[in-house]
This record gives sequence, structure tokens and C-alpha cells, in this order.
Amino acid sequence: MPEIFHSGPAALISALYDELKIGRTIDEMVRWDEAQCRMSPGERIKALVINIFGRKRPLYRIDESYEHMDLENLFGRGISLENLTDYNLAHALDKLAERGPHEVFSTLCLRAICHEQIVLKYLYSDTTSISVHGDYEYAEATDPDFFITFGLSKDKRPDLKQFLYGLSVTEDKIPVAAEVNSGNLSDKTWNFEYIEKLASTLTPEVLSNVIYVADSALVTEASLKKLKKHNLKFISRLPGNFSLEEELKDRAWAENNFTELGCFSSRKDAATYRCRELSGSIKGEQYRFLVVYSSKLDGRKARSLEKKLAKTNSALDKEIKAKMKETYACAPDAEAACAQFIKEHKDEHFLITGRVVSEAKRKPGRPGKNSSTTTVYRLEFEASLDQELVERTKERLSCFVLITNLEQSYIAHEVLKQYKSQNNVETSFKFLKDPLFVGPIFLKKPERVEALAYVLLMAMLIFNLLERRVREAMKSETEPLLIPGKVKTFTPTAKKILESMERVMTMTTDDPNRRAFGSRFKVPRVLGLAGFSPDIYLDVKEHNDYFT
Repeated sequence: MPEIFHSGPAALISALYDELKIGRTIDEMVRWDEAQCRMSPGERIKALVINIFGRKRPLYRIDESYEHMDLENLFGRGISLENLTDYNLAHALDKLAERGPHEVFSTLCLRAICHEQIVLKYLYSDTTSISVHGDYEYAEATDPDFFITFGLSKDKRPDLKQFLYGLSVTEDKIPVAAEVNSGNLSDKTWNFEYIEKLASTLTPEVLSNVIYVADSALVTEASLKKLKKHNLKFISRLPGNFSLEEELKDRAWAENNFTELGCFSSRKDAATYRCRELSGSIKGEQYRFLVVYSSKLDGRKARSLEKKLAKTNSALDKEIKAKMKETYACAPDAEAACAQFIKEHKDEHFLITGRVVSEAKRKPGRPGKNSSTTTVYRLEFEASLDQELVERTKERLSCFVLITNLEQSYIAHEVLKQYKSQNNVETSFKFLKDPLFVGPIFLKKPERVEALAYVLLMAMLIFNLLERRVREAMKSETEPLLIPGKVKTFTPTAKKILESMERVMTMTTDDPNRRAFGSRFKVPRVLGLAGFSPDIYLDVKEHNDYFT
């Protein structure tokens, strides 16, 4: 009776891991004793990476994940569940932490880029926070620059301690460099320090051809000096704390000579853009500035404006009601008070009009035979929203200013396109935060948290490379790929690629070195597009073949 294995995408991940020589690179860089280890650190890290894609069990129940999988196909003959204990896997994290996971991962990235022949041009960079469970109060990390602590939570979990990812990816979302930082590191500080690290990672020749794309946290006087020092080209957004930003917007609207740039998306409701290019200087250095207008106001800015208008309207209504209760003995006093109130409550979005009204008022008490009345004066006001001014404010809020040191050969359309392409790094962060791949993180030692964070980056490297491979292969295909959900596409996501392999099952044969598929099984087309044959699921190698 043959033994049945549920392989899913595991063999595909294993094959890509081995082809990129991730395990071998880890084994070359970390300190370990081959004579005392049944599985090398690189193989144990491989087990963690495969489990991340398995989406079945958390890492502390990893033996359950591998219970029905073909371990000999994945790791070589003689490997069993006994070799995949929590202790063994945690020990691999310790070895990685001891060596310095940042240097290991940087080496993996550069080797993968060379292997896939990826040309570096645009690097999209950003940070995100990852919340963890646990106090981590008294434990000290191996890395003195890494602390799990409270900080500005991008997960909106200020109750949890965190660490930060800093990441640069290519146009295909392939990581070029990444690091794991303390949870309280600011984005401005990260950009300043990261520029130096990037310059030390890439050769001067490669660095001279790279264009660094980041959000407004990049633009500080210190970071601009650092960019100039390394002759690093960049595209970013000029933050509002520079007075120059408002000056440039004022100039652009005064001249009102915007150039149409069109849409950057195929969606029906996509925003259209126009821009005005201006020059200016910061601390004596000249830069190109693009004042960009979007036909769609950012949702957060729209809500902020609506909230501000509602708050102003409520306060104004309350003060008008109180003022209208006051009376004046003579008309000149009332008129002066009316003018003063309108002056004090002048608002860019509201029109306030007022008038003086008179009324007869009897003296208090029971009226006598010859009782008389006195004339008093009151104020009446009307406040209305000036829709024209509101629309003008929305137009100004829809503007943002880009800053770059690129030469004029990079036209405005290309500069804005690349700035908008920064979502490449944000998409990569989604993998690191996806509960299907990464659940709540709780480990006893900070250094293990740091090492595991880099293992997740290794998984992301494989995830994005797999997507790139299939998409590149689809460029020469004439028929679209049918992905789960019966959707036809030429640009499948890595998630759908993995889902396409989810139902792969194999079984033992009379030959101990060979597995077989079921008689009715059809090999998914995506496997060949990824650059592999069905043999990656069917072959069993000797365990020591891993090292050859």
C-alpha cells in the first residue's frame, strides 16, 4: 500500500530555495559543526520558510505541519519529524542571530539579484512596524542596536511593543536590502542611516545608476547632505514643515500654467494629474520641484477638512446665538459691535453678514398710566459656507510637491510615475503582515525575534521572486493562465501561484528514490512557468547531496 503525501507548494518553495542557494549561503556564513548536526542551519531555516508558506500551523507546532509531507523529498533521505523539533529550529535562529542576520540577508539578496539577472534602477524604500506579544523587559538582544519597545505603531496597536522593518525593493518587488530595527526608531533617522548602509552594500558603479524613491521622511537637511555625499539620485515628496512647500504651491497657482499628465491607472475612476515644474534651492543646493495636482482629494485630507468645517460651524453658531442675545442702548454702539464681531470671526470658508435691528422695550414691572417704552438695539447674523472657497481649498489640498535631483531627461511624467510606484514596497509589507503567512510573534529572546524577522524576509524574497518568474514567462505566452477562482490572467499574484499548487499530492513507488502522482493528476501549468519540472516533487535525493 503506497504512502500518500500532501505536498502542496512545499516542493516548489524547496526547489527555489535550493536553486538560489539560500541554505548553502547560510551554512557558509554561520558557525556550526557538521559532525554534530543531522540537519544544517540552512536546512532548518528552510523548514521554517516552507512552514511559513504552508499556512497550517504556527511555528511552535511545526511537527504537525510536516506530519503528512514528504520530508525525504524536501530535505533528503533519512530526515524525519524527530529532526524538526522546536529546539532544533530555535537553535538555528540562535546561530543566525549570532552571525548577524542583516549581513546574511544582504548577501542572499545580492546573490539572488545576480542569479535572476535583475538590473537595478529604481529602489522603493519605506518602513513598517510589526507588533509582538510579550514584555521583553529584562532580556538583552545580541544586537545592541535592536530593541523591542514601544513606538509609533503603524499597526494601530500602541498597547504592544514592536520592531521596525526597513526595506528597499526593485520595480518587481525584489528586496535589494532590508534591515530589522528597534521599535522606537523614527523614519527620518532610518532614512539618514539607511543611505549610508545602502552605499556600503552596493558598488559605486551600481549606486551611481540607482534612483532612490521614498516618502517625505527622506527629506531632511541632514539626509539631503548624505544623498549628495554619495551622489545618490532620488525622488521624494517635500514635507510641509519646509516653508518652501507653500511658496511653491502659491507660485504654481499664481502662474496657473499646469501641464496635463493624464492617468496612471486603467481604473474607470482613476485620478488624473497635472503638474507645474519649478526650480528652487534648499541650503544653497538646487533641486527640481514638481507641484502636482490630483483630480481626487486624498480621503484623509477630505475627512480632515470636513471635520474642520463642522467644528468651525458649530463654534460659530454657538457664538452667534450668544451675541444675538446682547442689547445696545444706541445704534452706533450696535453697529460697532457688529463690525467687530465679523472682524474677529472672519474665516476663509464662511461668509458672515450682520445687521442691527431695533425694538421697543418697556420698563420692567406693572405698566402705569403714563408708562413709556425705550428703544434698544440687537444684532442679527447669518453665516453661510462659501462653496467656491471650499472648492479652492480642496484644490490646494489636492496638491503635493515632489523633489528630485534627477536631470531634465527624466520628464515630469516619469518622475511622478516612479513616485506613485512606491506601493511596490507597501505591497511587500503586506506579505510580512499577512495573517495567512505571519501570525502573532512571541519568542522568549529578542535575538530570536530579530532572527525570525529576517527569516520572514527570506520567505518574502522567495515569494516575490516566484511572482516575478511567472510574470516574466507569461510575457512570451499567448494564452492567459487560469488561476484559482477560474480567473484568466497574464499577471498572476504570488498568492494565486501558490494556491494553484495547493492540491498537489504524491505517493511512494517501488523505487525508494522516486515518487509518483495520482493517475488523474494534471501538473499545474504554473510549475513550468516558474522554471521547474515535475521532478522536483518526484525525486528523493540522498541527504548529503544537499551539500554538493
